[in-house]
Amino acid sequence: MSRLDGVLLGLGGAMAVAGTGAVVYLVLSAERSPFRSVLGRYEARLEQHAKFLMMRHTGSRIARLQVVTVALLLALWLISQSAWVALLAVFAAGVPPLVLARSHRARVTKLERQLDGWLLILSNTLKATPSLVEAISSSALLLPRPFHEEIDLALKEIQLGTPLQRALSVMARRIGSSVISGALTTIAVASQTGGNLSQTLAESSAALREAARLEGTLRTKTAEGRGQLFVLGSMPFVLLGVIGWLDPSWFEPLYQDAYGQAIVAFCAGLWCVACVWAYRIVEVEL
Repeated sequence: MSRLDGVLLGLGGAMAVAGTGAVVYLVLSAERSPFRSVLGRYEARLEQHAKFLMMRHTGSRIARLQVVTVALLLALWLISQSAWVALLAVFAAGVPPLVLARSHRARVTKLERQLDGWLLILSNTLKATPSLVEAISSSALLLPRPFHEEIDLALKEIQLGTPLQRALSVMARRIGSSVISGALTTIAVASQTGGNLSQTLAESSAALREAARLEGTLRTKTAEGRGQLFVLGSMPFVLLGVIGWLDPSWFEPLYQDAYGQAIVAFCAGLWCVACVWAYRIVEVEL
């Protein structure tokens, strides 16, 4: 490649990047475009994850950074025709929302595991103070993260004038867990109707610990079934590889003949149905 060709290639790449940036800017600035509508819904979903995870960056900023990165990578791919650049573009488009969703689920799971401890602490604190708000504030000092952060956020809403029941309801919607929602609803109802709230919370904590124990036992029992499913599901491919390695011409009638291709398609469909069916059997929920 001569020096002139290198200069022309560099100018072409710079113009492609600049044109891509201009197109992205025009698309993002148009308020009524279909792409802007889809992007708005995507930004709202990322914003929900970002707020729940208490991240510094907003969902809108993450989504716009993704759009710019993917657009630049696609422009670079058009110039270089490199498969690695295309793979990076797919990575930049698909991995961030998956990571945020996984982090969201992991935080909810951790909150559920800390719930029974908080209920027990709150039950013991209520024996020393009759005020539920003071008991919640005192219990927050003894809680680890992330439950401490959620309780602290609810207490700040109460300090700003939000009623206790509404603050607990907002906290339940923000977390989105049926277990935590049930416990918070029990606290809200018991605080209005009266009764021995301390004893109720102690019983709820014991029930949650028993449910966690049963869930752990169930997870242990079903782990063996999932392992067997993986082995049985992969065995056809292992056998195909071994037989094809021993005699490459063994499966030629299945690939070259129409009836053989139909048989292969039918067997692949049965394999998919069997895998889905077996997965639904071993995926038992408590």
